Amino acid sequence: TFKIPPKLKQFNVFITRDVLSKLTNKQYLAINLLEAPVLAFILAYLVKFYNTDLSNKVGYIFRENENLPAYLFMSVVVALFIGLTVSAEEIIRDRKIQKRESFLNLSKASYLYSKISIMFVLSAIQTLTFVLIGNYVLEIKDMNLWYWLVLFSSSCFANMLGLNISASFNSAITIYILIPFLIIPQLLLSGVIVKFDKLNPAITSQSVVPVTGEVMTSRWAFEALAVKQFKDNQFNSELYKYDKAISIATYKKDYWLTELNKKLDNCENNYKNPAHKDEVTDALKMIHDEITKELKVPEIKRSNLKCPNLDQLTLSSFSPSVSSSVGAFIASLKNYYLNKFKNATKGKDEKVSDLTKDSVSRANFLQLKDDYENESLSDLVTNRTTPYRILDLDGKYIQKIDPVYLDPVDSDLGRAHFFAPRKKVFGKYYSTYWVNIYVIWIMSLSLGITLYFDLLKKFINFLERVFNKFSPETR
Repeated sequence: TFKIPPKLKQFNVFITRDVLSKLTNKQYLAINLLEAPVLAFILAYLVKFYNTDLSNKVGYIFRENENLPAYLFMSVVVALFIGLTVSAEEIIRDRKIQKRESFLNLSKASYLYSKISIMFVLSAIQTLTFVLIGNYVLEIKDMNLWYWLVLFSSSCFANMLGLNISASFNSAITIYILIPFLIIPQLLLSGVIVKFDKLNPAITSQSVVPVTGEVMTSRWAFEALAVKQFKDNQFNSELYKYDKAISIATYKKDYWLTELNKKLDNCENNYKNPAHKDEVTDALKMIHDEITKELKVPEIKRSNLKCPNLDQLTLSSFSPSVSSSVGAFIASLKNYYLNKFKNATKGKDEKVSDLTKDSVSRANFLQLKDDYENESLSDLVTNRTTPYRILDLDGKYIQKIDPVYLDPVDSDLGRAHFFAPRKKVFGKYYSTYWVNIYVIWIMSLSLGITLYFDLLKKFINFLERVFNKFSPETR
C-alpha cells in the first residue's frame, strides 16, 4: 500500500486549515476578491482619455489614449501593493499557533509551502480579475494573457517579500509602517517616474539600466509590458522588422557616422598641435574602438567592408593620408546604411501596399492601427522626445533614440538599456518579455530561500544586538 509522506500530510493539514480559516472570514474574502477588479475599473475608467472636441465623431480611440503608459505602470504598482499587503500578516498571525504546536516538530517547509501556495492562488485570481476588467474598459485587445503573466509574477514576488517581513518582525504595526518603504523605491526606481538617465549621476548609467533599477521588480515588469504591447500587438508585429531596420540605418548614417566623421576631421586639424595632444589621442582611440566594434557586426562582416589603416589611428602614426583612408571607409559605410535604409523603406512600403490594396483592406488597416497601436506608448519606448539622439561619453557613442529597436551587445548576462527589444544571455538573444519574467521569478526564488532560512530575521536580530551593544542604556 502507498503511504503518504509525513511532510505531504502536514502540507495538506496546513493548507486545509488555512483555507478553511480564510473561507470563514467573509470580510477577508470580500476585500481580497473585490479589491483588484474594483481598482482595475477605477483606474481604467479614470485614464480612459479621448478628445471631446466636436470634430471627434468616433469617441474613444485606443491609439490616441495618452494615458496607456500610466495605466501599465499603475497596474504593476497595484500588483505589487496587493501582493504585499495580502501576505504581510500571514506568518505573524500564526505565531501563537506555531508556539502551541512547537513540541510536535512539524515541518517548516510544509508550513511555508502551504502559505506560498495559498498566496499564489489568491494572487492569480486577483491579477486575472484586474487584467480582465482593466483591459476591457481600456479596450486593450489580445494582451490579457501576457499582461496577466507579468502582473501575476510581480504579485508573487510581493507575496514572497510580504512573507519574509511577516516572518521577521514581531509587530503587525511595524510591518504596515514598513510597507511604504518597500513600495516607494519600486515607484521611484522603475524608470517611469524618473528616467534612469536622469537620476543622480553618481548612481546612474547612460548606456544600461543602473544597478538601482536592476533590483526593482517594477522595472522588469513595466518594461516587459511596454515592450510586449508595442512590439507584438497585431498591428506593429507586421511592420516591426522593417521599422527596426529603418531605425538602425537612420541612426548609423545620420548620427553615428556623422559624429565619427566630425571627430576624424577634428583630429586631422589638431593632431600637430601640442595643446590638443590628449584630446586627439582620446579621439583617435575612440574612432578606432567604434570602427572595430562595427566591423564585428555580422552583417558588416558579410559585406566584406574593410577599414585600411585602422591600426594607424594613433597619435604617432596618424597623418592626412590615414585620415583620408578612414574617411573613405566611413563614406562607404554610410552608403551601405543608405542602401539598407532604402531597402527597408521599400520593404515596408510594399507590405503596407499589400495590406491596403483596396478600400476594404485599407479601412481594416486603419482600424487595426486605431485598435492596437498607441501613440503615447510609441513615443515612450522610442524616446522620441529626447533632445539627445547620440551621446559622446566615456570613450564611446551611446544611442539614445529608438531604444526599442536597439539590440544590446555588450553584456552576456541580460544587462541592457531600458526598453531593449531583446536581451543577450550567454551569447544568445531572447525576447525581453521572457527574460524579464524569468528575472522576476529568480528574485522570488531568492526570497523563498531567505524565508526558509530566516535570513532577514537573523539580519534584523544582528542589527538589534549591535544597537543594544552601543546603546547608552547598556553601558
